[in-house]
Amino acid sequence: MRQIFIALAAISVLTGPVSAQTKSRPVPGFGAYSEITDPYEKPDPSVQYKIIFDIAQPARTPGTVHQGLERVARMVNLLNHYGVTLRAGDIVVTLHGPAARTTLTEKAFATRFDGEANPNAELIRQLTVAGVSVRLCGQSMIAMGVAREELNPDVRVDVSAITTIGTLQMRGYSLIQD
Repeated sequence: MRQIFIALAAISVLTGPVSAQTKSRPVPGFGAYSEITDPYEKPDPSVQYKIIFDIAQPARTPGTVHQGLERVARMVNLLNHYGVTLRAGDIVVTLHGPAARTTLTEKAFATRFDGEANPNAELIRQLTVAGVSVRLCGQSMIAMGVAREELNPDVRVDVSAITTIGTLQMRGYSLIQD
């Protein structure tokens, strides 16, 4: 009996972190996280999370998923892991400046960037399916010379990132900057 208990304990220790990553995640394939044993602070399921991610920097590594969008996916997955229920629009992403290029359709991205694939298209789709509102600064769209037809259909256009951020903060959203 003691050997069975020890074997089961060993299996649970060995599979613990794996099960955290294989558990159903709202943004599968993105937003990986590590399990932290006995964290001091962790997401609170009794709190209504309302967060704006302000993403303006270019991707650190061209041709890869934007690090800011990856952070959004990690936040959504972590909140879900700890039992937080998000409503559509509780998390908003504002993209502007050099990060605005992530919002292009596959075709527009390839046309503008020498046939390169947009590595962010699938992540943006998954984020919107998970209830994240992905927004593009209209001023950045105009500055880039982008037509609405060139935008990923999961992206909404606001007047500007600064007005969206200000308005949402007055409505109780917290700001996380890239």
